[in-house]
Amino acid sequence: MPRAAFTSGPRRPSLTLAAPLLVAALTACPQDEIVIVGEFGRPLALGSGDASPLPRLVYRPDGCPGEAAAGGCSSVCTTAPESCPPDACFPLVIDSGSPITTLVGEGEPVAVRSCFEVRTGEDALAEAPIEGAADDAIARFRFDSTPFIRLPWATDDVSWGWQVGDASAAPFVGGVLGGNVLRQMAVRFTDARGSDGPQITFYREFPGVESVLADQGIAALPLQFPGLLLGKLIDDVCQQPDGEDCDLTSFGVFDRNRPESALQSTRMVLDACLGTPPAAVVYNAGSNSCELASGPGKPGSYRSPTGVARADLRSGCDLQDVAASSGDIDHGHDASVLIATGLPGLVLFEDSAQRMFGGLDLPPCVGDGGLSSGSKRDTPACIMGRTGLLRAPGWPPAGTAEQPLLELRVRSLALVPGLTQTTGQTACQRLEVRLRALRSQCNIAAREKVPRSAANGCRAATDRLTPSSAGFTSAAVVGQAFVASDSRVDPSRWIPTVIVPADHPLVSAVRRDTSPEALQLDGLVGTALLSGTDVVLDYTDPTPSVRVACNDPDDGSCLALPACVPREDPRAVVPACCYGLPEDLLVSLIRDHSAYGCCEALSPATIDELNNAEAIAGRELPCPVRGR
Repeated sequence: MPRAAFTSGPRRPSLTLAAPLLVAALTACPQDEIVIVGEFGRPLALGSGDASPLPRLVYRPDGCPGEAAAGGCSSVCTTAPESCPPDACFPLVIDSGSPITTLVGEGEPVAVRSCFEVRTGEDALAEAPIEGAADDAIARFRFDSTPFIRLPWATDDVSWGWQVGDASAAPFVGGVLGGNVLRQMAVRFTDARGSDGPQITFYREFPGVESVLADQGIAALPLQFPGLLLGKLIDDVCQQPDGEDCDLTSFGVFDRNRPESALQSTRMVLDACLGTPPAAVVYNAGSNSCELASGPGKPGSYRSPTGVARADLRSGCDLQDVAASSGDIDHGHDASVLIATGLPGLVLFEDSAQRMFGGLDLPPCVGDGGLSSGSKRDTPACIMGRTGLLRAPGWPPAGTAEQPLLELRVRSLALVPGLTQTTGQTACQRLEVRLRALRSQCNIAAREKVPRSAANGCRAATDRLTPSSAGFTSAAVVGQAFVASDSRVDPSRWIPTVIVPADHPLVSAVRRDTSPEALQLDGLVGTALLSGTDVVLDYTDPTPSVRVACNDPDDGSCLALPACVPREDPRAVVPACCYGLPEDLLVSLIRDHSAYGCCEALSPATIDELNNAEAIAGRELPCPVRGR
């Protein structure tokens, strides 16, 4: 593999616990740096072949470096680690929610600083092994001098059995690539696109300046205030009970003089608006104007993220006071969420779910609930039943066969940038302002035939920043972001969600580890964010952020709104301002007004249709480059 080395130095000391059964201490070595060698910037195929959506690579526990690590794997073991051949490779789940990397091993739990390599896993996780898949699992990255926990396979004393997932799919793994390694890089997850399958890409730092990334449709979402990775400080432990027991040579305690050899802040916490009603901007060619709706062809069904009905919606970007009636939950709900890529779907904590969704008195997703028939319902979520089970990396299972977890489908999840000050608009208010700015962008593009910032026409009364800054922010929505022209309100497009009791050890620990630096957590965002998107966990930016782009902007499952900032030339097309505009308006701007910068805001299918029509007419292709 190419020898591109990256050395990570010490940063702000911190402590976070991966699980009660993991003693979070790591042996100090002369080296205080993780040395990373690998193919930075090259997409690597994630593990595939089974029913689980969790992002996984594979690794060999015994071969780094040396001849034993050369070539592919003799086999990839997808059963319990204790039943695997000694020379087999294991699946390795990538989990931004686990602060410490953990690998399976024999003997007692031990904290080490050592070396391991990760390999691609395309087709390697199928129950019946696919011929050639193991041979193709070639080492792509080496993490040397890396602190991690070596944990034995499941025993009577270990409550985590090396399974991850939920009741629908809970595959075995042999390791967890956690935040103490991920935070040294920018990590990109790319959902299946064509025949490429799911991919992961590691970067020393994510390339590109903000304006260029916005022009590519990437919405930058800085973390919740103060915009830093979160986690307990190492001194919080060293001060208890007497402040003296901080010697890393004894297992289970810490050396305050060498904190960089062990743990650092890794938690990514974002502001979210949960269950917001479907929302899109639609274009009326007759009046040459735009309005907010739940989707194309459905102008009368819009409700804002804060609960303003379409009939009461005013023009401009000012927020409107909403007097919500008792029991009205048909709007977005403000939440604080942790990005945890090693979990399926969305996880909500029970006390938070009850607060948001009216004590969980929700209609069923099928049958008498009416949702399966496509009729409009005023609910942000529906109940699938009580069949849930959650196996989070490093934690005891949540839910049992006798007491299964409640499963929901939540209408949508919107993420917005964190506040830069201690008070301000709520997450749902920030989303509403951004959608109103999108409406103004659309009206200007329709009127002036140039996609650009909404200038002074969209400045909120509470905005003391620059004109048009309502559109200078970003947002991203997944789930049923809007109702596509050929679809309907459909819970099958909503986000699978499990409700975990607030007294489960996982909930208690992550809330403790992020408080009081962040708002109390309401849940964990797993693969719900990785479906139909390109997502970058950018740990390397001075203000760490999550970056989101949509693979198919027209299917209604994803809406990414990058910052729409004007350029020096006021008449120039600003590609960032094209995203979120109606498809029919974009096609007209590209075909009739040469706004070629908007091509990437169209879906691949629409680009094909537009190019084919122009080719038949004997004209030059307006969008010759497909995809992002």
